[in-house]
Amino acid sequence: MIPFKEIRSAIVRGLKGHTGLMVIEMNGGGDIPKTAFLTYDFSDGFGSGRGFPTLTQDGDIQREEETVNFTVSFLSYADDKATSYENAMRARDWFKGEGRLSLKEDVNVVVVEIGSVQNRDVNIGTEWERREGFDVDFRTVDVSESELGTIEKANLKGVEHIGTT
Repeated sequence: MIPFKEIRSAIVRGLKGHTGLMVIEMNGGGDIPKTAFLTYDFSDGFGSGRGFPTLTQDGDIQREEETVNFTVSFLSYADDKATSYENAMRARDWFKGEGRLSLKEDVNVVVVEIGSVQNRDVNIGTEWERREGFDVDFRTVDVSESELGTIEKANLKGVEHIGTT
């Protein structure tokens, strides 16, 4: 299983510590902060594995591991465009340095690609939400364990004479 909550928590804690901003889930249903803040969204969930999974056995447990990719979108909100852009660049910088290392060490997540900061302003009625955003592609390992089912005895028909002369 992918440790989703641990991955999400590591990203949120790291970004909040680096930027000093609140980091909230996009469309999470909570109150919107009155000051500048960041949002995140695991936009497409976790993709299917790359290649073939590896299977290992330890006693009666079968372990399947496969590499999976996922993308997280980040948006910076502020009252003015310059502040929003600076906050987005500061958040992006975390993934290029400290975040890249801590995510690998703490939750076994590798930063694969960091997109550029782009304008993502949106007009809602007569108001504009000033947003700058970027996407980050990640890779991690999906591990699943199950009890190994073994065949103790098998009745085979039509093979009575195999191995005898």
